[in-house]
Amino acid sequence: MSGKAGTVLLLLLTLLVSCCRGPEVKPDVVGKGCTARKTLLVYMMAENSLNYYASLDVDEILRAVPSIPRDCRLFVYVDDSSFPQLTQYYRMTSGETGCSRFQPFNTDVCSSDTAALGTVLDFILKDYPTETLDLIMWSHGDGWLRGPLNLAPQRSIGIDNGKNSSSNKVTETIEVEELAALLEALPTKVDRLMFDACFMQCVESAYALRNAAEWIIASPAEIPGDGALYSTLVPDFFNSDGPEDIMDSYIKAYESEPAGAVLSAVHTGYMQNLADATYAYVIKYFNSEKKREYTDVFSYLPGGRYNGSPAYPSYFDMNVVMKKYLTADEYTGWREVFDSAVAYVASSAKWYSAVCGRVIGYDMSVGGGMSMYMPQHYSRNEKFNSDFKTTEWYSAAGWQQAGW
Repeated sequence: MSGKAGTVLLLLLTLLVSCCRGPEVKPDVVGKGCTARKTLLVYMMAENSLNYYASLDVDEILRAVPSIPRDCRLFVYVDDSSFPQLTQYYRMTSGETGCSRFQPFNTDVCSSDTAALGTVLDFILKDYPTETLDLIMWSHGDGWLRGPLNLAPQRSIGIDNGKNSSSNKVTETIEVEELAALLEALPTKVDRLMFDACFMQCVESAYALRNAAEWIIASPAEIPGDGALYSTLVPDFFNSDGPEDIMDSYIKAYESEPAGAVLSAVHTGYMQNLADATYAYVIKYFNSEKKREYTDVFSYLPGGRYNGSPAYPSYFDMNVVMKKYLTADEYTGWREVFDSAVAYVASSAKWYSAVCGRVIGYDMSVGGGMSMYMPQHYSRNEKFNSDFKTTEWYSAAGWQQAGW
């Protein structure tokens, strides 16, 4: 066979082989070492009574993967009843879902520990740089109080029982101040920090996190055990800026349910302004010489008891408290500052409180979407009053100067 005929036959053979093989299937995502436009880490501390929900939420995440833009990255860290695993999910060029699994730890670690979270973030940011970093923290939460699960530390999120079980026995939690220090030191600042956990949107924690992220998305109340519907929530992180679309998706998922959730978004750059605006009024209206009864003030944990344990002081709605005690002119000025800090609220008409054992209604024209602690002269408050003194908000908002 010679010349031109041989060349044509060779070309035909090459085309036939190529057709039999089909196109190469590979990850359709920005490569390792290249800078992504956005990166989302879902950090699931599920070695506790929420264990069952972790696998359900991962299944929801998998349904969202085909919609992830190719210039973005999604990482999911899960520590449930098995060895902790970090996975990157992405779309393949075939349209199917692909993933890469990593082992940042060679032993079973306590994931509700700042050191573990730091290791995961360092592992990601070292080889997978990004312009924007978002973080979802998934677990039990207590805001700043020693919450209804009777956790020893206050101002914490996460339970890891150390036994790969569904027990809520606490071995370690991530305290808010430690979380703030970790996030502030990252080479890439967190844009949106979302807590898919109960009670985390309180002014005491938001103030502590004021330099840790641009936005804090969280609930001042309990959230459903199901938490977010990640099949719709994950795409919103990649396809939107700011918190609004994310929060609306969260609430919309419960529109056909008998109870739902309350969420708010704190623009952290305005938290110092809120402390400054609140300072004089705390001294004027809430000094320790005045004994006030707050039973008629809206609370996110009204008379809450947990499994027969003593009552926990309520998470009072900050806006409701200030509107009740400030003059009309004072409140108008204060509310303007508050709205800059708590920039967006999304809520179902009601949510179910497992601690109280009942459904609680919510009116967004009344509630402000952020809780606050109110020290009081009762024996049951003594320990909480003492804990409150260790918060930055205590002195920044005038409570120390008010004699508490």
